[in-house]
Amino acid sequence: MIERTDARHKGVMPIPELIRQSAQEYGPQPCLIARDTQPDRMITYSELLERVQGLAKGLASLGVSFQDKCAILGPNSPEWAMAYLAISSCGAICIPLDSMLTENELRHLLSNAQVKVAFVAPKFLDCVCNTHKDFPGPKHVVLLSANPERMPPGVLSMQALAEKGKAYKRQLPEPGLEDIAAILYTSGTTGRPKGVMLTHCNIVSDVAACYSAVQIGQERFLSVLPMHHTFECTAGFLLPLYSGSSITFARSLKSNQILEDLRASRATVMLGVPLLFQKMLDGIYKAIERKPFVQRQAFKAVMKAVKAAERLGRENLGGKLFKSLREKAGLGHLRLMVVGGAPLMPHVPVEFRRLGFTMLQGYGLTEASPVLTFNRGRNAVPESIGRPLPGVKVRILEPDANGVGELVFSGPMVMKGYYNNPEATAEVLMRDENGGIWLRTGDLGLQDKNGLLYVSGRAKNLIVTAAGKNVYPEEIEAELNMSPFILESMVYGQRTEQNEEEVRAVVVPNYEEIGRHLAVSKMTEQAVQELISREVRKVNQKLAGYKKIKGFILVEEELPKTSTRKIKRHLFKIPQNVAVNR
Repeated sequence: MIERTDARHKGVMPIPELIRQSAQEYGPQPCLIARDTQPDRMITYSELLERVQGLAKGLASLGVSFQDKCAILGPNSPEWAMAYLAISSCGAICIPLDSMLTENELRHLLSNAQVKVAFVAPKFLDCVCNTHKDFPGPKHVVLLSANPERMPPGVLSMQALAEKGKAYKRQLPEPGLEDIAAILYTSGTTGRPKGVMLTHCNIVSDVAACYSAVQIGQERFLSVLPMHHTFECTAGFLLPLYSGSSITFARSLKSNQILEDLRASRATVMLGVPLLFQKMLDGIYKAIERKPFVQRQAFKAVMKAVKAAERLGRENLGGKLFKSLREKAGLGHLRLMVVGGAPLMPHVPVEFRRLGFTMLQGYGLTEASPVLTFNRGRNAVPESIGRPLPGVKVRILEPDANGVGELVFSGPMVMKGYYNNPEATAEVLMRDENGGIWLRTGDLGLQDKNGLLYVSGRAKNLIVTAAGKNVYPEEIEAELNMSPFILESMVYGQRTEQNEEEVRAVVVPNYEEIGRHLAVSKMTEQAVQELISREVRKVNQKLAGYKKIKGFILVEEELPKTSTRKIKRHLFKIPQNVAVNR
């Protein structure tokens, strides 16, 4: 069951078929590499297929049926990868979970998705196993570990699951292209969480389009971003498997360890969010500043020459002049840096290009599996998000006089819809006059005469942190508004001096309730601020770290609203020159 639509890629197929084809083509070659032991643990393509099929049969022996849901919760590892592929290979639906969510958020999502089996890293076992009637947990828990030190009662090891699979003699069901492969939750516990339903066609068509657009060969990938992140799962996990590349799993997000892992793995491709690459850039320049005076001056002279060449139209001189610097840093093998997940400041790819590195910027949404565009090549315009991938169409909805309107996309990678949420689905998926499906991004942008796309702002309320984390204001507002001392609130993203977006809030105090709590004589401005500050801290305790409110402003009047009592965010002006409470 393979749909071949472009001679430049290997076809679009269900994920189990992708693994079988790669194992047949690349059998003895390295596939998954973990640096958590000495020497590194390495699994070949042939071994991966054998282990995945054993785990898939083990899941079937536990009663996992076609399109049942199975979750994965834990850090990047070969075991995470094998769990994902095993879930797909038995026809089930994978639910990758964000390990930075709170226990209540995780339990809510496990319950909402009706998860049957959960693959769980040791540190999350208590959270998943200690459930209660309001949030029923999975029927079976499998420890996501290569060498478990202890096995809690009622928990299976991956080895034990594979052993169960040996007794399963029936044929595993084969998922079709239009069957759901994964549900990725883009929201938290407030209201109805939005689970993005991605089919095998959605995901693998995006893999194939990236393979064509970026001209990926047999590379060495370093996996840094969390694999539950759609960008990493598609472009940093499935794309390497599709192309016969190896994947080395970084030990942590610490800059020094990432650099060590880059050197040790001799990685040719690395995916990251803007904050990660900014830290790498800062690290390079700090290392140069620690060099002796003569070396520092030599670096400045070469950089001056590279900038002068740029002005004359020669933008690749840094590739030659800084070759020895890259090799001494152990990064001479790094062919591509691919950035996505959050807006990128234009100076970052420019600085890397001057040092001789090639950085590609991707744009997309979880709802599009997720990549929609790529800014390709050494001469890419850094302010642009590039051009649509092969097979992707773009429209500018209701453009203004400058050509700026909402970006909407159509292509085989656009999601099937939100899980059990037709209302939310109808808000973002629209049909054209020919019945084609288009995804409304909520982002405002334009397309120039050369076909390059630019994002000029977000129409959505979504806050994207520097690390690429999505924060939904309504979710945090609902928590704040539960306080009897808060009449209403509006959460927004505020750019800091470092050009990072942090979560802040505008709070309207409920003075009537505060008056009942504080004696009139004690209801000073400072007392009200301290009371609201305590309420904000209570809310922060319930939130994942990247969602925490970093500051708030008190206002006296109610926020402007529509007739249906929705806040008109675009009409509210954030007070300037007002002290922010923290």
